[in-house]
Amino acid sequence: MSSTTVLIGDLNGDGKVDEEDARIAADWTKETIISIGDEASKLGKEALRSDLAKDATSGAVVGAVVGIPIPFMGPMMGAAIGAGLGVYRNFTKTNQPMPVVIDRPPVPKDNHAELLKLDELRQKKIITEAEFEIQKKKILDASI
Repeated sequence: MSSTTVLIGDLNGDGKVDEEDARIAADWTKETIISIGDEASKLGKEALRSDLAKDATSGAVVGAVVGIPIPFMGPMMGAAIGAGLGVYRNFTKTNQPMPVVIDRPPVPKDNHAELLKLDELRQKKIITEAEFEIQKKKILDASI
């Protein structure tokens, strides 16, 4: 066996490729297949919840029922045609409900609290007297 084969195939690190390495590879493959199956199942469940799947299913049910009394058609063909019509209906929908937007009324400003904060900044000498007067005027003008 070449050193490359041992490097690639020696999964348990014992320096040789043997049955133990094959078992490790088989276990990994099994776990990977199960994981892929789980993901495919989740994806399938999400797809079944979609409007497209619901429309296709309802069309298939109606088509199958309608197809029962028609001898040349039958329920299977009726279901297939109904599913196709359901998919078509889904693609041509134009009256999708718009999301509801709730407008909240603006929260009124507490001018008194803003003036107190501004005065505190002035007293701590963080802003000058002139800056205080400018900001105070803005607050009072905005409340009119």
